[in-house]
Amino acid sequence: MCLLAFAGSIIYGLPYFRYYYYDAYISTYGLSNTQMGSLGSAYGLLGLVSYLVGGILADRISAKKLLVFSLIATGLGGILHLLFPSYIMLVAIYGVWGVTSLLTFWPSLMKIIRMQAAENEQSRAYGLFEGGRGVVNAVHMAIATAIFGFFQAKASSALGLKWIIIFYSICPVICGLVFLLTLKDVKPESSASNKSKFSVRDILVVVRMPAVWMVAAITFSTYIFNMSYFYFTPYATNVLGASAVSAAIITVLAQYCRPIASPSGGFLADRFGKAHVMFVGFLAMALGTFAIMHMPLGQNQLYILAIICSVFYFAMYSNFGIYFSLLTEGGVPIEYAGIAIGFVSTLGYIPEILCPFVAGKTLDSYTGAIGYHMYFTGMIVIALIGAALSFAWIKLYSPKKDKVVAVTTNA
Repeated sequence: MCLLAFAGSIIYGLPYFRYYYYDAYISTYGLSNTQMGSLGSAYGLLGLVSYLVGGILADRISAKKLLVFSLIATGLGGILHLLFPSYIMLVAIYGVWGVTSLLTFWPSLMKIIRMQAAENEQSRAYGLFEGGRGVVNAVHMAIATAIFGFFQAKASSALGLKWIIIFYSICPVICGLVFLLTLKDVKPESSASNKSKFSVRDILVVVRMPAVWMVAAITFSTYIFNMSYFYFTPYATNVLGASAVSAAIITVLAQYCRPIASPSGGFLADRFGKAHVMFVGFLAMALGTFAIMHMPLGQNQLYILAIICSVFYFAMYSNFGIYFSLLTEGGVPIEYAGIAIGFVSTLGYIPEILCPFVAGKTLDSYTGAIGYHMYFTGMIVIALIGAALSFAWIKLYSPKKDKVVAVTTNA
């Protein structure tokens, strides 16, 4: 699980590091803001297809082989990035990363995590994984920042970026080699999982499961918040009057809450019910967003804002570590886990493309607090929809309390 958490974090260092060194990246590669955004579009749009195709592969090809290939191929893509390629080449490289970190990696990773735990331990398995990713994120981001700062001070920003790329290229390759030597390729016993040929019928089986559609909708509702909390920082500076450093702390808090929130949410979900915990999480995010919208102006409110955001982050990452475990509770067989995860990811991760566009359009059209309040109101509506979906799941799929007690007693 530690290795899986490390892999699930470090492989995304290359596709996303440009966000943290935005100005230096644009300057080094001679890009416009539009071209910079198109790199993310090339990566994100490919994900809409990659997740489902990757899910099909995950049910027919060794998960271990797919993980090893993904990690090493992503690292090799970083080597190409070191050549300071043209804009067209950069688009191609980000497209390749879309394949290696989404198509061949993510569904296989989620499936192999499911195989590590019993049915009554699914939430804590995914929660521990997400918590581990949070720890690794905080560590490798700190290392990358130190590398950039050192070489920028000694020479230039371009040299700092170069060594960050080297760092993020070497780590996934090493991780892939470690997986090759240590990871056991757990295979389900069901004969259906050993099919070598693709069958459209398998997709139809998954698509006809109402539980899969509900998980996709819950994932969509959850992921909107993962793509929206970044806007708390500009809101703090532009509306609340906080300093840039103070506002940055508000965003960084998320990475410190994640290692605690995701495992805690997973354990609570296995103890009290997955959808029950998600229901509370959605309500907490709605209340937290509402409270942030109505914060009084002034830098002296930073501590109150930090507390509110911390509650928000705990709820967000608690839910983030649970939703894939709903597939087990919804009765999705392990032989269709890859396709189900791919299908859920395809629909559930649409906010990665949708949220930046909607937020940017809203904030450009309505300046000042009005634009932020409009976007935050949309977040509250989504949270309430997520709570309603969680409540519906409780009624339809959550085990009855007396049944759970009986099973526990027999065990």
